[in-house]
Amino acid sequence: MFKAIVACLLGMTCAAAQAVTNCHHVGGTVSTNFLDSNTTFGTATGDLAGAIGVSVMGLVQNNDGSVTFQNQHHWVTSTGDTINAEPANAVGYPSGVTGLYAAIYPKGVTIAGGTGKFEGANGTLSSWGAVNQATGEVVLRYEGMVCYANGK
Repeated sequence: MFKAIVACLLGMTCAAAQAVTNCHHVGGTVSTNFLDSNTTFGTATGDLAGAIGVSVMGLVQNNDGSVTFQNQHHWVTSTGDTINAEPANAVGYPSGVTGLYAAIYPKGVTIAGGTGKFEGANGTLSSWGAVNQATGEVVLRYEGMVCYANGK
């Protein structure tokens, strides 16, 4: 009986360890251009390399001079997998140069599944960088944790 309990506990420990190793730290960069005032499109490098675009769903001028971009991300990796993301807010802080903002996602970007490797995946990406509305360019650094569904 004792051996059965120990085997069961070891089995659960192994299963828990396997689940933990299913989460991976990811990082890279994003570089996009505004196609119009509400749409960006560009590339991602690093662990989530591929194509990325953002639909700006809203823009809010804050009392402190910052701007909140209410964004929906569209991400396809270089292997053809789609990463679904929840809507996320980026805040741009004026730099003193007209149209140039230091940008950050204060609550990150939440990954909520996708296709291929990202089916059933979840995680959160932190991101910071710059938005240049004068030239229509965005450059960001991302990093975070992605947990993949079993077998992915």
